[in-house]
Amino acid sequence: MKLKIDLIKSLLAAIEKSPDYPEPFISDDIVINGTDPVMIVYHLSLMLEAGLIIGKEHANRGSRYVLIERLTWEGHAFLANAQNKTVWLRLLSVSRSEGGFSLEVAKNTLAGIAQQTAMQAAGI
Repeated sequence: MKLKIDLIKSLLAAIEKSPDYPEPFISDDIVINGTDPVMIVYHLSLMLEAGLIIGKEHANRGSRYVLIERLTWEGHAFLANAQNKTVWLRLLSVSRSEGGFSLEVAKNTLAGIAQQTAMQAAGI
């Protein structure tokens, strides 16, 4: 499966807005614009590996799900940076021009763009 950075952003926002949060809940409770649940679980697994969320993967009779405990500091930072429309659009522009990049590079690039944007706004 291909990494969808927009889905990562949507999942982080959905976790943060969950009525159960900060109580643990399962990936089946997340619905994003008709996105295939398999794609959601795959991206949640990537988010676990990348340190954006804390949780645990489970398999039960051929189906997989993720128990989501909470966002990490990095997850909150990624979401805060991604929710700035200017920063997010610049990340997408860079990603398209470079043909995409890893989640780790996306996290670092997003943080760099956010820092640069904040410094420009402050006149630094």
